[in-house]
Amino acid sequence: MATSLADLSKVPPKQKFVLVLLVCVMICAGYYYLFYNETAVMITKQEAALASLNSKIKEQEVIARNLPSFQAEVRRLEEQLGVLLEQLPNSAEIPNLLRNVSDLGKESGLEFLRFAPKEESRKEFYAEIPVAISVLGDHHSFALFADKVAHLPRIVNISNIDFLSPKTSPEGNVQVNITCTATTYRFLEQPPKAPEGGGNKDADKGKTK
Repeated sequence: MATSLADLSKVPPKQKFVLVLLVCVMICAGYYYLFYNETAVMITKQEAALASLNSKIKEQEVIARNLPSFQAEVRRLEEQLGVLLEQLPNSAEIPNLLRNVSDLGKESGLEFLRFAPKEESRKEFYAEIPVAISVLGDHHSFALFADKVAHLPRIVNISNIDFLSPKTSPEGNVQVNITCTATTYRFLEQPPKAPEGGGNKDADKGKTK
C-alpha cells in the first residue's frame, strides 16, 4: 500500500485529476444504478397514484357539493313514481273501473253497442288492458265522454277512434257509429321471494318422518 501511495504521488497532476474524475464518475454511476434509478421508478409510480387519488378526491368533492340536489331529484322522482303507481289500478279495481267508463258513456248520451275487454298485454311492471268499444251517438256526446274519461283518477287512454255509418234519428239528430279502444293499465305486483332453502328443509323433514 505504501508503494502504491508513493507511486501515486509521482503521477502528474493532470493524470491525478483525470483519475479522480473517473473515480467520481464510477461512484455516481454505481449510485444511480444501485439506488437512485430504483427510487426514481418508485417515486414516479407514487406520483401517478397520487395524481389518480387527487382526481378521485376532486370527483368526490363535486359529488358531495351536488349531493343535496341529487337527493332532492331522487325524492322528486320517487314522488312522481308514487303518483303514477296510484293511477295504475290493481286487479280488484279493474271491473269497477271498466264499469265507470261504461257509465260515463251512458251519462254522455252514448248508446253502447259493444264493450268487450280483450286479453291483457304484460310489460315489465304493468299490464295493458284494452277494451273494444262501439257506441252510437253524436260527435258532441263522444267528445264529452272522452273528456270525462281523461279526468278519471285512473289512467284510461282512448285510441283508434273511427267514425262509421252516420244515421239520422227520428228526432232529426245525426248519430254516428263510433268505434274506439279504451286502454287501462294494471300494476303487476311482484310475488314475495321465498326464503332460500325453506321449502327444501320442510320437504326433507317430511321425508325423514
